[in-house]
Amino acid sequence: MLFIVVCLFGWATSSPLVKRQVPGSNSLLLVRAREGSALAEPRQDTALPDLPAGEALDLFYRYGFFSLSVRVVPRDDAGKWIVREPTSSIFKADSVRHITQTQTNRFQDQFQIYFCDDLEDLMKHYFHDFKADGVEEPFRMYTGSWRTPTTMKYFGLSESVIKSDVGYVLVKLVKPRLTMKVEGRLQLEDEAAIAMNKIRVGDRDSVQDFVQNHGSHYIRSISVGDAVYQVLAMDRPAYLRAKNDVLVNKRVTNFDTIYEEYLAPWIVKENGAVLSASGDKTVANFLENRAVKRTGFNQYPSLFEVRAQPGLLDELEFLTEDTTAVIGLDFRSLGSLLPTIEQQDYFKEIVNTELALWQANI
Repeated sequence: MLFIVVCLFGWATSSPLVKRQVPGSNSLLLVRAREGSALAEPRQDTALPDLPAGEALDLFYRYGFFSLSVRVVPRDDAGKWIVREPTSSIFKADSVRHITQTQTNRFQDQFQIYFCDDLEDLMKHYFHDFKADGVEEPFRMYTGSWRTPTTMKYFGLSESVIKSDVGYVLVKLVKPRLTMKVEGRLQLEDEAAIAMNKIRVGDRDSVQDFVQNHGSHYIRSISVGDAVYQVLAMDRPAYLRAKNDVLVNKRVTNFDTIYEEYLAPWIVKENGAVLSASGDKTVANFLENRAVKRTGFNQYPSLFEVRAQPGLLDELEFLTEDTTAVIGLDFRSLGSLLPTIEQQDYFKEIVNTELALWQANI
């Protein structure tokens, strides 16, 4: 995975980017932000939304269509729902401990900037913080059903660009509100426990019966907040030059130079719309009209304007105070609760094989 992180402030000072290794990434570049200021404390007045952490579901039921039932992209439908995927409570209440980690409910100090070789890579990086046991490419759970019009809508791009030989740069600014996760020695309710006790190694039907009636996974953790993002499309030669200079060879480490030479609106092939994951209409209108780079003769949508004009970020903080989207999700296999390693391995073998088939055919 290749990406850089750029701080929101210090544009005018041309602060150098500082290299830092991060597990799971080839390179990550940072520039210090908010010099001398303390990190914001977690908000204590944040209302806790109703989140289905610890509940079970069958991943096969809506594989490829989870963006319809989990608010991860800017949908048109009104309402405050966050997750409307059918789930069930299959654990005994006294065996589950819900841990709520309240965060600042403020935008992070850094942009996440991902260099994406193609459309599939773009989807993968957008869903970077979404995981599921046994699913090699979790992004397909959400995007498998997307066709060109859907992709255009959620990435703010034109059809001609999506069908062209281009590279993409995903610019993302995340606002974490809270994470809820489950811990404890989980024990199934009686009905589910009886069904799990019937699972036998070599008996495929016993696994399939359990999954169909009680689920394949449970939600181990869920993170909510909001995120604003923009996709830039670049002609293949320009994209490769930028990626090699910034990430591979690290020839350029100053963000002002990176912006002016590679990412400026008048350089890239297309500047996608600036969007918010929550899809809030007020926020969308603000981004459309205010997150704009204006020159003498043209204007371009640009998320980087919140860095160039810090006052925009203050307004955006206010507008997104109560907007909500899912920004991270982790599904854990129910097979991990089986009493023996052999049973656990067999359960995962059956489920993972089925998931691979769904992934290949979606």
